[in-house]
Amino acid sequence: MRVLVTGVSGFSGSTVARRLASGGHDVVGTYRRDTDFLAPLRGGARLELLRMDLTDASKLAGPFDAIVHIAATSPAPGVDVATLVRDNIDASFALIKAAGRWGVGRFIFFSSLSYYGRIEQDVVDEATPVRDPDAYGASKLIAEQRLAELSAEFSSLALRLPGIVGPGAHRNWLAGVASRLRAGEPIHAFHLDRLYNNAAHIDDIAALVHAVLTCEPWGGFDAAVLGAAGSLTVREIIERLARALGASAKIEEIAPANTSFTLSSAHAIARYGYQPSEIGALIDRYGRETS
Repeated sequence: MRVLVTGVSGFSGSTVARRLASGGHDVVGTYRRDTDFLAPLRGGARLELLRMDLTDASKLAGPFDAIVHIAATSPAPGVDVATLVRDNIDASFALIKAAGRWGVGRFIFFSSLSYYGRIEQDVVDEATPVRDPDAYGASKLIAEQRLAELSAEFSSLALRLPGIVGPGAHRNWLAGVASRLRAGEPIHAFHLDRLYNNAAHIDDIAALVHAVLTCEPWGGFDAAVLGAAGSLTVREIIERLARALGASAKIEEIAPANTSFTLSSAHAIARYGYQPSEIGALIDRYGRETS
């Protein structure tokens, strides 16, 4: 199968590209800028790398049997709404339009829990209501809606992702906790005694993507929430990560900034064979990987 993977200069994209190439797929990976994540991909078997802007997706030499769309701009200092619209909506629309022209069989979209906006229930699944998402969440929601509108043209699956961990993970809560623990800094956290499983290992996600590409097309648009198996309290998560890092955990409870919830991966497990790591094992592994 010839697969287009976007965002291969990123943490998630590079791992998914390697997993698919090692699984026998011919991978064309796109990226916008050079990063350290590209080094293991260069010269790899079944891997072709292209530097490009996805708003020019129509210029890609198709066809492709499948697309895994990972590239996105996340909220960060200096990232304004116009940038999010261009990078996450305009680029996605251009890619989706090209997918129809190429006659792809399936399209996997890396979405986000930010899709839901303000979450007000204890367990999040695919039916959780959308309430006032921010600009980033809205960009994911709009891309998902476009895929749903074109559900008659190709099978598409939106993976609604939590914080993703693994070697090189950054810009999520667990990565931030690990960084502060290594530096000997106190950890400020809320809902310390509430349950938490809002994480997934990139290897589990990459394995799921590979499985989805090798199964029969499912027809239409679908979405799946991904998280870890089981749950631990926030306090237990921090203390366990500290032990894995060989660090001391100095925890300071602060006032909640938002509600507490866990994730249900039941649909992804039953429909697509997702095999999430147990949250404790995931934390132990991530600690070893980031030491």
